[in-house]
Amino acid sequence: FSVLSFLFFTDMLIYWIHRGLHHRLVYKRIHKPHHLWKIPTPFASHAFHPVDGFLQSLPYHIYPFIFPLHKVVYLSLYILVNIWTISIHDGDFRVPQILRPFINGSAHHTDHHMFFDYNYGQYFTLWDRIGGSFKNPSSFEGKGPLSYVKKMTEEKRNSHAENGFKNEKLFSGEFTKTE
Repeated sequence: FSVLSFLFFTDMLIYWIHRGLHHRLVYKRIHKPHHLWKIPTPFASHAFHPVDGFLQSLPYHIYPFIFPLHKVVYLSLYILVNIWTISIHDGDFRVPQILRPFINGSAHHTDHHMFFDYNYGQYFTLWDRIGGSFKNPSSFEGKGPLSYVKKMTEEKRNSHAENGFKNEKLFSGEFTKTE
């Protein structure tokens, strides 16, 4: 029971803290360093401003004061939370098909980094659904990070062509002229 209540409690608080960090008055100063990675990587999972890290760690430290946990359970959850955080920034962490509507996996979090105003939850999609910020991952619809990168590269190539630059065979690594 304590593990499930820990996950739901921390997910609820992380959702609201994370959503608050996206507020225009706070984002630029505190949360933006984490979003420098449009396509998240495991390294991005722990790349954040110290205040951001402190705020998002609060739920994990508040919980045991309200609902006492055995120290081994608390330390185990700490390790699992870090593994989960790295996993959802991995881009290759797959949630079983039957759990996709409920679990906030890497596909959800990748869309959070790409589209900004969606999928703030840490573990579950519940609070995103309640808060109106749920977005079905684009990779579930056949448009994953690679599609996004190709689109951005194509737009960049087109803007360079309009400015007199020709970047041919962009995806093969061959360029006729660079800036």
